[in-house]
Amino acid sequence: MKNKSLILVSAALALVLVVGTVAIIARVRHLASSPSAQVAAPVLKAGNLSIGDAFPTDLVVKDGEGKQVNLSSFNDGEHFVVYTFHHPDCPCAANCGALIGEMGKAGYSDVRVIGIMAEGMDDERVMTALKEQRESGAITFPVYFDEGQTVMNRLGATRTPEMWLVDKEGKVRYWGAPENTLFPGTPGHRYYLREAVDALRAGKSPEVTSAKPIGCIIGG
Repeated sequence: MKNKSLILVSAALALVLVVGTVAIIARVRHLASSPSAQVAAPVLKAGNLSIGDAFPTDLVVKDGEGKQVNLSSFNDGEHFVVYTFHHPDCPCAANCGALIGEMGKAGYSDVRVIGIMAEGMDDERVMTALKEQRESGAITFPVYFDEGQTVMNRLGATRTPEMWLVDKEGKVRYWGAPENTLFPGTPGHRYYLREAVDALRAGKSPEVTSAKPIGCIIGG
């Protein structure tokens, strides 16, 4: 009789355990399928934007003649566009300019690079240095001027170079430093910008989508 009672108790406990487990599993599945309980993928920042955001369509800069240009006009659906903050006094930006020039020689004709200068437009020496960079071929991309640092503040740019790579649909796909070290050609050097472009060209997402800017501080 005693053994029979123990068997009944054990069976009851097992049944409770099974029912409880089933209830827990059902609850977990319900929570997982609930829209309010979905865990969103981590948001990857891109300055004041995020990776995957549409690049703003209302950012205006000026060309060398003082004519206003909307940055979104460069997104024509046929080119990847790189918006990079530049300054002729920054050796990091000069290194980046050289790498971008090498990309051009390597046949990256579907990549359009747009330089932005957020300071120094009223400094004759700085403007002369910029002109010399252009004429010598040290930089091969046009540079536009961000009067009042409106674009800089909107995007959250802090350094030169600091770049936003925008795909043909106008979405930000890479942001930050163009490379992982200030010393190109050294062991372990990676040119993140080119890697990102290569991935997009192949219809893939870049392996690295952001890298903390490591160049000269704007205004520093």
